[in-house]
Amino acid sequence: MKPSATRVARRWVLKKTAQRVVSAPLSRRARRSKGAAQVRRELTAEALEAFGEAALDSGVKVASIGSKLKELWEVFQSAPQKWEEFKKMLGIRTSGTIGAMRELPRKIREMISKSRKALFELGSHLREKIPLLKLYLDVGVKLPSVGDWLQELLGFLPAPIQKAVQTISSKVRSLAEWIDELLKKHRALKPLGILLSAGIFTIIWFNVVEISWDLPEILRGFLGGYSFVELLHSLPESALGFLLNLMFPGIPGSLVLKTLFPITIALRLAWLIHKDYVEWVPGREFKVRWDKLGVQPPARFPSSVKV
Repeated sequence: MKPSATRVARRWVLKKTAQRVVSAPLSRRARRSKGAAQVRRELTAEALEAFGEAALDSGVKVASIGSKLKELWEVFQSAPQKWEEFKKMLGIRTSGTIGAMRELPRKIREMISKSRKALFELGSHLREKIPLLKLYLDVGVKLPSVGDWLQELLGFLPAPIQKAVQTISSKVRSLAEWIDELLKKHRALKPLGILLSAGIFTIIWFNVVEISWDLPEILRGFLGGYSFVELLHSLPESALGFLLNLMFPGIPGSLVLKTLFPITIALRLAWLIHKDYVEWVPGREFKVRWDKLGVQPPARFPSSVKV
């Protein structure tokens, strides 16, 4: 696919930004450190540009990407031993500076590309392994119509069932907390591995500008030290949308920013499905089982809602 004019322009600006970062004046401490000098020889403008491509298509301003590149460049100079660990994690085995310079941009791009793919595969895996999560996503696609349909349905149900459904709600405070709760219950999370953890951290770090990590946290992230759940908990609610869109492309914003309402609907529908009062055809519809409820179908109420 031919890249858009906007992407070509952003890539050019990114390239120039990376070049400015590596040509900026150095601090006295950096000039005196042999380890920092080694990092500068290997962490070239081309390597920084490869890092910055993690945010090239996300709408993040290139100026924000540039400030992240500058921070990253300084972080590894301040911890040369961590730079050596990072290269080893990437699979760069050459001991020569020239070899490392040649390999780094390609290896960094591969790490980011594999991590994007891993996030999508992780989303597909969780969707299949955790029925409640799949139900939650089906609910979200059709909000508010599913919620309105369920609320109207309650009025036709026998009083004991109405009361049981209305007591079902969620106490979680964020989508990250709920996903964490689901993962602990279902044990459905695939281990990411160090390289994929580092790649996912890289993607998050460059794209989520509302938060910042301190030096030890940044180094831990780029060396693959975070679990997926830890990364989820590190994000503000507004930034979860970015990550979840990589896992579940097209996820409605209502599933990210207003979690309590759709989670409660999903939990109530899950109870009705479990009791066989509602039939759920994933990706298609929710249908009332009036025969199981022992209720005559109301004349003007739709017995099913499409998803």
